[in-house]
Amino acid sequence: MTNRLLTAAGRAARANAPGCPFRARTVDLHVHSTCSDGVKTPEELARMAQKTGVEILALCDHDSTGGVSRLQSALDGSGIALIPGVEISTGQSGSTHILCYGENVLGPDMQQFLSRMAQERTARAEEMIRLLAREGAVIPEEKRKELLASPSVGRPHIARALIELGCVNTVKQAFDRYLSQGRPAYVPRKLLSTADAVDALSRMHVLTVLAHPVRMGLEHEALHALIRSLKELGLRGLEAWHPSASSKAAAQLDQLARQCGLIVTGGSDYHGDPGSTVHMGRLPSGWERKSEDMDALLTALTPMTNTKGATSHV
Repeated sequence: MTNRLLTAAGRAARANAPGCPFRARTVDLHVHSTCSDGVKTPEELARMAQKTGVEILALCDHDSTGGVSRLQSALDGSGIALIPGVEISTGQSGSTHILCYGENVLGPDMQQFLSRMAQERTARAEEMIRLLAREGAVIPEEKRKELLASPSVGRPHIARALIELGCVNTVKQAFDRYLSQGRPAYVPRKLLSTADAVDALSRMHVLTVLAHPVRMGLEHEALHALIRSLKELGLRGLEAWHPSASSKAAAQLDQLARQCGLIVTGGSDYHGDPGSTVHMGRLPSGWERKSEDMDALLTALTPMTNTKGATSHV
């Protein structure tokens, strides 16, 4: 996979040829498929990427890399570079997310890590389903088995099941009524602290990026302090260009990332839910150094593919 990625998008970065950077126009380093909580299959995402003109794409399903090989197969011959990725939830509330990039996300160490995450997700989903039944929102046994069979089962899956049952009309309504913190079917996740997660993931030789920092709700100084502490543990990038940020906020995050010596990334966080205003490849305007940042990302990923003990499953 890495050779195809570099051939399609990063040959200039790999060669480090002065004056010959990869001219990225449209990139999306954060999309989801049906292999986690997205509603589009990897094959559908491939068709969308080609239609929208995305040149570099990263599939970052929650706690799962199951869609990466399918998406790569669907993209073969398209000229679109696919970066293997995965999104990991961390912290007491699970609201701090780490994006992991590179071929080593497909390796045995990461797969063992993701297996443990899947076990935790299943146990949590079982408890949420039990609490929903207590509220009168009973999910039928057949649907229950289908939900629990997914290694990435989470609240969006359960919310969509509630829509099918007619208990709610939208995913937002399901969260507001049942699944958000403080609501009757909310169950907290049992996760590593963000610091421990970044440390562990970095030791697996994947490139770690702090996702959608605006959603964390931190003041500038607190975010700056967190980033500095995580960088010491191996954090490599910041997802500055994300739809949760206004163009002004994204530019401020871009500046903060560069001050901290981090790679600047961007992604739509596309899930495909009907009515969502999020679209593949659509990021806040103003990312002026996008091509330079993609060169930096591809260059940083290249030596990781040659790490001793790394294993590719694609």
